[in-house]
Amino acid sequence: MNLAISQKHEAPQRTVAALAIARYTEPGELVVDLGCGSGRALVEAIHADRLAIGIERNSRLAREAREAVVQATVHGGPGFAAVVVGELADVPQLVGSDSLHRASLVFVDLSRAGVLGVHGRVEVAGVVQRLSDALGAARQLVREGGHVVVRAEIRQPFCRDLAELLSEVGARSEFEVVVVPVPDRGQCQMRCRLTRNEEIVVLRAVSPTNDA
Repeated sequence: MNLAISQKHEAPQRTVAALAIARYTEPGELVVDLGCGSGRALVEAIHADRLAIGIERNSRLAREAREAVVQATVHGGPGFAAVVVGELADVPQLVGSDSLHRASLVFVDLSRAGVLGVHGRVEVAGVVQRLSDALGAARQLVREGGHVVVRAEIRQPFCRDLAELLSEVGARSEFEVVVVPVPDRGQCQMRCRLTRNEEIVVLRAVSPTNDA
């Protein structure tokens, strides 16, 4: 008896970036990663035939991201990606006017940025302001109807979840929440792989409400 045939094989769960790119974008559309780190989401975008821009404040990580982009292209990835070094406040200058309000998908990785307590003491006011800045940058990039994937790792002593923070910064005035974490945090509604204490919320950009 061939034991290999009788075993149940499950396809590996896809990363957040890969699944979000497949679900919320089409080939040739623009993906932006705010805080791209070593470029994993950019590589996924290249392999999926998307255009991508990675923004990274750390020069060393930006170099790693550029190398990852080169390797993905060399190995046949049909898409294209660029990496720029800078801060969220400088997004319009970093990406250029042609890319503003053009992205179909924007990644905001608060876990990597350390804004929810990864580094040192957690100050609530600082967390809220940083999240507000990140969403402000995302709003300048995403087109109406496009999506923003916000990823965060909630650590002690910070005891508020991502949904609470989004409400506090007024995200619902410009974004509609379309995906929220499941209760056990083991898997999000997109069926992607999450680590312990990790949360993901997907937002859709909508037109601001005009009270006339």
